Amino acid sequence: MDLVKQLKHNLRSHKAGSSLVELLVVIVILLVGILAVVQIFPRGLQLIGVEKSKTMMVNMANAEMDRIRGNLTQLPEQIVPVLYTASNVIITNSNRSPDDLGPMTNRIAGTGDLLDAVGNPLVAWQYGSAANNTRRVVGEGTTIPAPRYIGASYGGLMTLQFAPILYATIDGVNSNVLVYGNDMLKRGGNPGPFGNVRSYEYFVEDSDTATAAIHLPVSTTVERKYRLTMSAWVNNGVTDERREVVDAVITVPANIAGGYQTDALSTFAGLGGGETFIGAEFDSIRVARLFTEVVAFSAGGNIDDNAYEYRLLDQQLGLLLFHPDGYKYRERRNNRTIPLVARVNYDVLDWRIIKEDFRIADAAMAEHRLRLTNLMHKDSLKPDQRLHVGLGVNVPDELGGFENRDFILMDVETGGIYSKDSLKVDYSNGSIQIVDQDANPANGTQAGLIYPGSAAPVTVAASGRAVRALYQATGEWAIQVMKPASLYRQSLGVPAAAQFYAGGSRQYQLGAPLVAGESTVRIYFPPMDAGKKVSIGELWYDVGGPEPRRMENQEFTITNSPPDATVGLPYIDLRTIDPNALSINYARYGYGVRNIKGASITVRVLWNPSTWTLTNDEAVNLENFEVWGRSWRKVQTETMLQKESE
Repeated sequence: MDLVKQLKHNLRSHKAGSSLVELLVVIVILLVGILAVVQIFPRGLQLIGVEKSKTMMVNMANAEMDRIRGNLTQLPEQIVPVLYTASNVIITNSNRSPDDLGPMTNRIAGTGDLLDAVGNPLVAWQYGSAANNTRRVVGEGTTIPAPRYIGASYGGLMTLQFAPILYATIDGVNSNVLVYGNDMLKRGGNPGPFGNVRSYEYFVEDSDTATAAIHLPVSTTVERKYRLTMSAWVNNGVTDERREVVDAVITVPANIAGGYQTDALSTFAGLGGGETFIGAEFDSIRVARLFTEVVAFSAGGNIDDNAYEYRLLDQQLGLLLFHPDGYKYRERRNNRTIPLVARVNYDVLDWRIIKEDFRIADAAMAEHRLRLTNLMHKDSLKPDQRLHVGLGVNVPDELGGFENRDFILMDVETGGIYSKDSLKVDYSNGSIQIVDQDANPANGTQAGLIYPGSAAPVTVAASGRAVRALYQATGEWAIQVMKPASLYRQSLGVPAAAQFYAGGSRQYQLGAPLVAGESTVRIYFPPMDAGKKVSIGELWYDVGGPEPRRMENQEFTITNSPPDATVGLPYIDLRTIDPNALSINYARYGYGVRNIKGASITVRVLWNPSTWTLTNDEAVNLENFEVWGRSWRKVQTETMLQKESE
């Protein structure tokens, strides 16, 4: 400031030759100061943006958890990682840790497809990495809903809560959608002479032998299919191994004579060359009748068959309509009756499709602000610098065809899709308005709604309706749900999905440990379950005294810290609850531990604001992808929720 005063004094004194130089000096000093301050702003603004995004991630995670709590009856039994194969089959990948956001393979083609070891394309990288590594939903369902009209259709509507779903094919990969009912009542032995055949009952004969057989009821009028799961023992030519059979389908043709169809359990054990079937564990065998997909519901006929009919109103939005008879249908289980339950196994299409629920305002053209801005629209650039072409969901358009839209507004009550001319979307600000089709505020907002199965929109009063917005946002935003198994079953080998291995159990049962030096106070789980919470219903363990101790209804977190150097799997350690624990006791009752259930559900929000570039060099693509993957931001919330097994 002294220089400024001197400059003013010089100007007043008309001292020629010094005023210009001094003015320049002052300007330089001011510019240096301003530049120093300006340098602070970009980093500060960047930090503000990151913190704002983190706050948004927390809000989105909490909102999704609230949505799940509001529909607890439809909570799935489990959500598991998947692995794609060149034969267009999706299989459970229990060895993938939830923290592994990398691609399923180490080869990325210039097309963006992941490749297997010999160069076969598997799936686009977006569907085989990050949140989409875990996308198989098992056992989501509820009792058959009350029937009502959905457009011109009548039945009980179920909307899968993590839809859109992967149906038919996407990038050449087949989906595997199964719809099945209650677990049937299991009996041991042979049904003998056919008498009163019960449609809800089946028999398992000599399950622990090589000649194990299953007897399933036959309909006198229609073909039936059943879903079988079991733990089988197979000799691979060298040693005995336990094999988990999941979603095996048994077809039972109609026969006027009725009775039971007999099948060898070895048929469904996936035996390869040189392998022989040893037997199956009786307690692990579960059978449920599959629902039959039809074009139109049967009129009249047998209620036992009608109740198991459904229509898929929309293949990708996950809209299932069940026969009206299913709502009132009940099945006997011993001395009681239970309502019919529909359960669905399916694959989430893409966790990056954000689902946001709200109600349409009463005021005409009211603006609804979404949680995210910078929505992806057609011709936006994806992270790999290719063009975004839509959500990958083909929905009806106004002309009777189908369109891969970049924004969808779905009516929650009916599953209908609002027509494009009823929506005004501001992709930059993340806001939408419902366009009043008749421009008459006196009768509320009138909008075009295309009901499932319809080709043209009808005008409905939209004010107050519950809707769900489906969209994607720049930055690879994703809301992912993770859930451990409702019920875990014991394995005497390396555990897979919905399995655990209790340290020392193999030594007790088979005379040889799983791994030399395994801990006898730890219970091991597959890598996919790291970080999840489970509860143990009953556990017996030794502390050095004459009698074992009993632990009941105790909760644990499956951990990898510190890593188990011997078995190499995530685990729970009894010493975290009782430091005196020495080993699990199997001698007292022959089982040691049982009734382990998943006790939590986790919602994780992912965000990656950076980009990467695809090239024609696979090695460069993988390197670029790995560098890009270091920019993931993650926020998750967890709560204790359990689904009772059927």
